[in-house]
Amino acid sequence: MTNVNLIATAGVLVVSDLKRATDWYTRQLDFRAAKLDWSEEPNFSLVEREGAAIMLKLAKKKALANRHLTPGEVICDVFIWVRDLQKVELMLNVAGTPIFSGPVKRAYGCTEIMVVDPDDYLISFGYCP
Repeated sequence: MTNVNLIATAGVLVVSDLKRATDWYTRQLDFRAAKLDWSEEPNFSLVEREGAAIMLKLAKKKALANRHLTPGEVICDVFIWVRDLQKVELMLNVAGTPIFSGPVKRAYGCTEIMVVDPDDYLISFGYCP
């Protein structure tokens, strides 16, 4: 018998403009943003959709995306497992979100679509049967 204690996970991305990043995730990827009072100049935001969450942290200097730290490799910064990749592709096309790569079937069995956010992070949606 297994006791499952872990509920969810969320990656943290360091961003250079919190409002721009939050707006992009809500407009381009149909995420929902936690309610923030923008008049207080927040430095943190949480966006989520269907159980997938990404934390956005404002910093004076943003971090480098993973693929820039691994020359010659296209490695994502956030990987989101999905049940229906065609639904994701349609959502991206309707929102006018440019697709960086895919859909492409990887050697490890997943089919992925990747997009790049305003801070150059690579977000991958993957169907892994």
